[in-house]
Amino acid sequence: MLTKYQSLCYRIFGKKASKSTQIEYIKRAIEKSFMEVRPEAYVSMAWMNGLLGGIGGIILIFLYFYIFPQFFSLPTKLLAVVIPSPILLAALAYFITMMLPESRANKRKKDIDVKLPYALNFIAAMSTAGITPAEIFKSLAEQPVYGEVHKESAWIYRDIAIFNIDIITALRNAANRTPSVKFQEFLQGAITTIHSGGDLKKYFLAKAEEYMRENRRLQKEFLETLGVLAESYVTVVVAAPLFLIIMLSVMSMFGGSPSTALVMYLIAFVMLPVANLGFALVIQSMSPEV
Repeated sequence: MLTKYQSLCYRIFGKKASKSTQIEYIKRAIEKSFMEVRPEAYVSMAWMNGLLGGIGGIILIFLYFYIFPQFFSLPTKLLAVVIPSPILLAALAYFITMMLPESRANKRKKDIDVKLPYALNFIAAMSTAGITPAEIFKSLAEQPVYGEVHKESAWIYRDIAIFNIDIITALRNAANRTPSVKFQEFLQGAITTIHSGGDLKKYFLAKAEEYMRENRRLQKEFLETLGVLAESYVTVVVAAPLFLIIMLSVMSMFGGSPSTALVMYLIAFVMLPVANLGFALVIQSMSPEV
């Protein structure tokens, strides 16, 4: 379902966008990110965003030369930024739009990798009870606690129940669609087990044990890394700034440089916030939890 803006972009650029070399790339990215939009419409929207960015740059140039000078003087150094702004803003708007599906797909990948060990425990428990694979994925699709894994399962069951696709083809489609390499390997292993006439119950149990063991290892590594980061945080963000502030305060008492106060302000209002933000972003990116 297209939004009004996407529909407008598609009506303007749709025919040319369908012939774009970016169609195949954006199609795969959209499938992996579960974005409900046609590839041609999305490329059209990226083109429109780039065009609007260029128009915004032209407006910025007009304001710089005809509006702003009437109220205050502007440094000529800004010309190096203002003059190429149509091209810069157009390229920025276009590339951000084109990168958004891939970014969402990576976010889904992280969520699937985190929730997959627990989802496999659910699958193994259901298979032990003698439930068919189709019903297992149906039950998993009704468990939102498993995040993006339950969405992947919902699509697998949709292919089986609504489109009347056999289980092997449904699993193969899901393996080609998912952004998670781990989930893809699990599905491909299930397909191989079915083809070879193996026992799916044993396969599910073995995979659940393997992924839980790997998950425990990753959690242990994360805790060890977190301990190292905690020690670094105390040294870099607590002890070092405190030492600098004390040293600069003593220097100012004995007639230090006039810039001493400026350095202290920079430490308090620039260095400390930036350091705290940096540690927070690093820990968030490393965290096994989403």
